Amino acid sequence: MILCSWRRRKGNRGDDNESSDPLNGKNFDSVSLDSMEDPIMLSTAIPTPVVPATPDEVSEICSQIVVATHCGDHKRCKELLGKIKAWGKESECNKRCVVNNGTGCVLSDMFYSFASVSIEKHVDMLGEILSVLTWMFPLGEEGQSKLGSPASLNSMVWVLKNGDPSARQNAVLVLKELLSLNQRLVDTLSEIEGISEALVNIIREPICPKATKSSLTSIYYMISPSSISVALTSRFVELGLVSFITEILVDAEKGICERALGVLAGICDCKEGREEAYKNALTMPLLVKKMLRISEMATEFAVCTLWKLFKNDKRDEDDDKSVLVEALQAGAFQKLLVLL
Repeated sequence: MILCSWRRRKGNRGDDNESSDPLNGKNFDSVSLDSMEDPIMLSTAIPTPVVPATPDEVSEICSQIVVATHCGDHKRCKELLGKIKAWGKESECNKRCVVNNGTGCVLSDMFYSFASVSIEKHVDMLGEILSVLTWMFPLGEEGQSKLGSPASLNSMVWVLKNGDPSARQNAVLVLKELLSLNQRLVDTLSEIEGISEALVNIIREPICPKATKSSLTSIYYMISPSSISVALTSRFVELGLVSFITEILVDAEKGICERALGVLAGICDCKEGREEAYKNALTMPLLVKKMLRISEMATEFAVCTLWKLFKNDKRDEDDDKSVLVEALQAGAFQKLLVLL
């Protein structure tokens, strides 16, 4: 009797759940698989871990690049370069492994080799190499020697003048890193026609903040005191750099402001640079405004520029147009007191 009662209850439960069970009262073979939820699809997909590059693998690729470069095998070099780019995109760990196993020197040699043959013929390859070299610094002496050769520097300047925005960005990034390692390259670079125009154009027609910063830094190295700095500075002034810098300073981000102020301080070392600064109505208000607002470095550059302009201004202090009067009207006295 108890057993019968239990069976009746079980049967009632089955009736209640009939509508919710897709298999109830049906032949299993007639049930569509689309009506069933796949437990595999419901589970969270776990990506397959990427196997990191090993030093042996990197060394092997580098050896193959050396052989392909010396044979002038353009196609093979491009394939091997693609492998290095792929490693770099996978992880920062891979990038470190690639950099630490001599790849920068090998790619510098490849860039030099193709640049020495023909820039126009190998422009795509040179652009690809530059895109990888941007994360290969710092380079050793051998790599610096290859990239700092007249052939390599000529190629970089050609790309700066004629390349697409991405290639120009990579070229100026590499050039900036190269000059930071060896400022003696300024002598070689200054002899290449169009380098000043190319760097100013990146500031005048910005590609991205990173490219603008790299161009300003490169200019800063080029106009730093040397036997040719006055001539280089004068050329940059002729190209309207003072005006472009004041425009940048109006609303630029911190990193760009610091570099722009550094370049302006360097430009004011020469007479032509100071004359352009005196003529620009934005110079004094912007210098005073940027003091104590951006960073310690920016303040230092601004004060340095003010001092150079004050020291060399030949106008009478009572003249309403004198630099000293302009500075006082802009609030320089109060800010200098705060600095003291």
